[in-house]
Amino acid sequence: MAEKCDIEESQIEISEKIEMNNLDILTDREKELVELEARLNAELDAQILANPNKMPKAVWFILPNEFGERFCYYGVQPNLNKYFRLITKMEAVDAKVYSTAFTMLAYFFPLIGAALSDSFLGKWWTIISFSVVYLIGMIMVTIFAIPNLLGPMGTVSRFLTFLPMLIIAIGTGGIKPCVSSHGGDQYLPAQEQGKDFFFNMFYVAINIGGLLTQLIGPEISKLTCYGEQCFFGAFLLPTVVFAIALSVFAAGHRFYRIVPPMGEFLPLKAVKATFLAASRHRNASPEERAARGHWLNFAEEEYGGVFLEEVRDFGLVLVPVVIPFAFCWMLYNQNSNEWANQYYLMNGALFGGSDPTHSYVQSAQFGVVNTIFILILVPFLASVVYPFCYRRGWNFGPQRRMGLGFLLVVISFAISAALDPKVEAAFLNSGRSMANAEDYDGTYCEQCYSAWLQLPQWFVLSLGEAFFSPTGVQFTYIEAGRQFRAVSTSFWLLATSFGSILILILEPAFVDSGMTTGTKGWAYSGIGLFGFFLYCIASYYYTPRKQRASINEAARLAKEAEYTLIKA
Repeated sequence: MAEKCDIEESQIEISEKIEMNNLDILTDREKELVELEARLNAELDAQILANPNKMPKAVWFILPNEFGERFCYYGVQPNLNKYFRLITKMEAVDAKVYSTAFTMLAYFFPLIGAALSDSFLGKWWTIISFSVVYLIGMIMVTIFAIPNLLGPMGTVSRFLTFLPMLIIAIGTGGIKPCVSSHGGDQYLPAQEQGKDFFFNMFYVAINIGGLLTQLIGPEISKLTCYGEQCFFGAFLLPTVVFAIALSVFAAGHRFYRIVPPMGEFLPLKAVKATFLAASRHRNASPEERAARGHWLNFAEEEYGGVFLEEVRDFGLVLVPVVIPFAFCWMLYNQNSNEWANQYYLMNGALFGGSDPTHSYVQSAQFGVVNTIFILILVPFLASVVYPFCYRRGWNFGPQRRMGLGFLLVVISFAISAALDPKVEAAFLNSGRSMANAEDYDGTYCEQCYSAWLQLPQWFVLSLGEAFFSPTGVQFTYIEAGRQFRAVSTSFWLLATSFGSILILILEPAFVDSGMTTGTKGWAYSGIGLFGFFLYCIASYYYTPRKQRASINEAARLAKEAEYTLIKA
């Protein structure tokens, strides 16, 4: 399939010459890796040069893998709140804590995957290895979901219930930062428009996978298997889909461009360079400090000027992104449990029906409106809104998009908090009990509010996500140096984990204080607004990498070559 871009062969040749001419600014190890990459990919690069406007064959093995992984993840994650409550009879707050813990771990382990990928294993082996771990976890949760296999329903050990989720979190976290960057590696430096096309397709694959599984999974869980609700079938389908996707990805091995790993643990190297530079700077004379300029340059002889600048750039990305956006993810991550708990109290007969014992549209199914909105909003923003702003010279770059998205997420949670008291009152007036609210998921309730009233909060949340989520991945990529891009992406994912940690800390405290659901919602919204103001302050003082002065001559030349590649 041809891409919508015009790349001349001469452009790629120019890019290669620029890169080779700058080998003298690299350390010996960096030169060795550049030359090794050229040798490993000589045949594939020749094919790209022969037809640079054609999508690499490797992409058609990578996109199905991402589709399958997201189909699998979203086939499990939205169902956990109800699954935990039914199989172990957890209280609502405990089920929320356990499902949040799963999300937290799934977005913590990208640190491990990215570090192993860039340092030792390379992206292909990292994806394969952690995918096998992922598949083992899915097989376990599928088997454990067979009713009465581990014990009578409602008495199953919490440890055995959560163990497969821990293994799944390790697997999905390990591959999460590697698949997208592995796809980007299939293009040569000058193929910027080709990469843009790939990442758009990648985001579409994510959301189609999530949409399909959230439509199909709840319907399967409504069935009866082994005499109980069929979570076994709901988990079996994603397991099979992921196994097929992994097989497709592995089959494409001979088509992949391979970027060799550094062969040394990058996070440790960065820490050692930082401490060495700080120690020497502390003991240096004023004249030596003036001669060196930036304090990191005191480690230049051992680590090279380019690496030290990338350490500086990576550190600067963490402050305006990871720390403040943890508060944004704190709110966003609750749409699968807090909003699900609200949905249980509403009339789920959205398209008609009056049988109070029949489940019509379950909370996990209604949540697909998020994916539908995203599939509409993201292309609309990218093809209409952003170009419109650019043509008129309006500054609506990544930082402002992320800020607007953050604010919209806060507003969406405030809308939900305002709705809560009325929803709870109507539910209680219907004669139903809060103690087993999950049993009424998607059922008809004449006195209850219609679940359609959740649609505005879902739209505002989705619009916020469309602004900040794709842009956040882009921001952490372009604002990090070449050696740190996978690690930088993993820290964007880590912000999600930090958000889940905040929930784990705050939720029990809110419950113990006797807060109503509505009051708790307002408290979370206020904390999210505090995080938004932190982001605004940090963003105001942040200078984008392209405009930032380099700390030494080697780094300046490397950055100049990089942006020449983009223009070439």
